[in-house]
Amino acid sequence: MTGVLVVAPAIMAAVAVLLARFGTSIKVAAGLLAVWGFASSAAVAWWTWVTRVAPQDAEAGGGLMVAVIQLAITLGATIGGLIFDATGPAPEFGASAAILVTATIVAIFSGSMLTRGHRCMPA
Repeated sequence: MTGVLVVAPAIMAAVAVLLARFGTSIKVAAGLLAVWGFASSAAVAWWTWVTRVAPQDAEAGGGLMVAVIQLAITLGATIGGLIFDATGPAPEFGASAAILVTATIVAIFSGSMLTRGHRCMPA
């Protein structure tokens, strides 16, 4: 399951870079957005991860996850809109790719901590 949490943002980062480069072609953009949609459906793995990491606090973890997702949507729309207005679409996709690469790295380190038996939340 941790693999999904690593691979999904990595795929989305690659799609963002490709959209910045080749997004002017409608056919290429449509194909890349389809790949983005499939990769972003990995959110189900997040909920499974929350219940495995904090089985006693799954409800609180779920609430926290919803809050984080809403915050991410709000910040993404605000910051993405400012970047788009100032520089156009290509740098916006570059910024998205950078954020997604960071998410991939965090997922890799979180997964390695869990496989070594570390808990992300206190018992």
